[in-house]
Amino acid sequence: MSARSENPAVPAHRRWILCYLAPQWRSLGVGTVTMAMRAGVLTLVPWPLKFIVDNVIYKKSLPPALAGLLPDARTHSVALLGVLCLLTLGLGLADALLDYAGSRLFLDAGQRLVFALRHDLFAHLQKLSMDFHRRHRGGDLMSRLGGDVQKLQDLVTAVGGDFIQHILVMGGITAIMLSVDWRYGLVVLVSIPVLFVIVQVYSGLLRRALCRVRQFEGDLWSMAQEVLGSVQLVQAYGREHHEERRFAACARKIFRVSSDTNDLQAQFSPALTLAVAAATGLIAWYGAIRVLDGRITAGEMLVFLAYFRSLTAPTRRIAKTARIVGRASVAVERIAEYLFEAPSVVESPLALVPRDCTGRIEFEDVTFGYKPGPNILKDISFRLEAGKTVALVGPTGAGKSTIAGLISRFYDPVLGRVLLDGRDVRGLNLGFVRRQVALVLQEPVIFRASVWENICYGLEGAGRDDAIRAAKAVGVDEIIKRLTGAYDCIISERGQTLSGGQRQCISIARAMLSNAPIVILDEPSSNLDAVTERRLMAAVKRLTANRAALIIAHRLKTVSEADEILVLDQGRIVQRGGHAQLLKEAGVYERLWLSLAGGAAASGAGDVTAVPSRARIA
Repeated sequence: MSARSENPAVPAHRRWILCYLAPQWRSLGVGTVTMAMRAGVLTLVPWPLKFIVDNVIYKKSLPPALAGLLPDARTHSVALLGVLCLLTLGLGLADALLDYAGSRLFLDAGQRLVFALRHDLFAHLQKLSMDFHRRHRGGDLMSRLGGDVQKLQDLVTAVGGDFIQHILVMGGITAIMLSVDWRYGLVVLVSIPVLFVIVQVYSGLLRRALCRVRQFEGDLWSMAQEVLGSVQLVQAYGREHHEERRFAACARKIFRVSSDTNDLQAQFSPALTLAVAAATGLIAWYGAIRVLDGRITAGEMLVFLAYFRSLTAPTRRIAKTARIVGRASVAVERIAEYLFEAPSVVESPLALVPRDCTGRIEFEDVTFGYKPGPNILKDISFRLEAGKTVALVGPTGAGKSTIAGLISRFYDPVLGRVLLDGRDVRGLNLGFVRRQVALVLQEPVIFRASVWENICYGLEGAGRDDAIRAAKAVGVDEIIKRLTGAYDCIISERGQTLSGGQRQCISIARAMLSNAPIVILDEPSSNLDAVTERRLMAAVKRLTANRAALIIAHRLKTVSEADEILVLDQGRIVQRGGHAQLLKEAGVYERLWLSLAGGAAASGAGDVTAVPSRARIA
């Protein structure tokens, strides 16, 4: 399916790319003129050799147009030879300088285009709604942001630096040959399509073979990444030899396909060399006949042979450019598919930015569903105020995390309203709404940076001292100080050098620093030992004091002290109330509590505070 059929916002044409090319018009224009000048130089390169053969060696008179400009061939042949050699050197120097200048101009223009497009695409991807990011893999986003955008620089360089120049060279050479001797010129030109066909055939075969190699290599690296990323599990179950066999089997496929590819590559150059040699022999034979007939001079025959050699390079380059254009065309469509994707959450042109926010959240008969698909929240209504804690519990898939996403306006309700301080969040500035919410996730997001820089991510413009104050305020300062380097400790990617509790400490300090009136905690103490959990829950209490707090929990012990517990089942609130009240009711909450308590008792846990039966509740 094409990009346009998936996304109606994608334009049916590719002219949008001109918006990125237009600012580079100076570089592109000067580069085109430079390459045109180089094409002119390349058409003149063989001519000094012609005069050396005809006028210096065979002592023929110079053409009338050059007689007054160059030394006389009969009386000053050595001087004429020196001038012609200097002219050859000058043409070579001009070719090199023009090639450098033109290539640099097109490379710079392409690089600026890539920078602008990649910046805009990255900025746009950040603004797209969460439903978009749920539908697309991160690897595909990176592929379009990296490889596809880079192909546009290759396009600018190939078309500007190679295609235009080679087309002009071929046109200039053709015109000169036909003007000198059109019959001989046709013989030379007829040989070029044969070479072009050979290049195209082998290029097509190689392209398909290389695609298979890349496909198998992608499978191999994906498998290697998966295994090495799960090496602990592999070693735990003793599956090293199994994974070695899988790797070897995949590698053997690559070896076989690569061997076929190498065979094609080995054939390509000899086949082209043989065709060029045959064509050169034919052209030399016919040229010699023309020289013997007095139609052309020996020097002109050498010019034609040089021109033939000059035409073989453009033939290869134009074939390569055609492939680059094809890949770039696909890349333009792939980029446009995301660049013109419209966010599902759109800020109103009349969006308000209130002066302050108390953090009062109200859900009024909210219904929501991810499209395409059924509604997963139905008629949700509740209220959350500053200084209060509301907990969401229920089976997996009941819609707890979706409610949190609606508060931050990652999504908009299908029906009903989400109010912030009495105003519909759809009428408020999107940045303002999200600045009022601090997130503490079950799996904290940690960047490759220092501890204090990770904490400061919660507030733009914050510094190291601000991060330390926030950590102290929330009570995790001592835990952070135990790290090597303390607040200056550089954390590895995704926080792999930290324990789960240490990552959660940084996340809680980050939320504290943000000073948002609303805090959303998604199972903040899961997968932690009892001692770490107690410390973190103490930090959570400091964080949520005087704030509106929403806690999502599977471990009901975490929410037993919440002011109100909302029990969700199949997208609806089926129970609400305090912990003690809900335990007295026969319902989902009691079943969850008893099942968790029973599981903990069976495992021998000593910290279970659950009541094991309704008899004990009474």
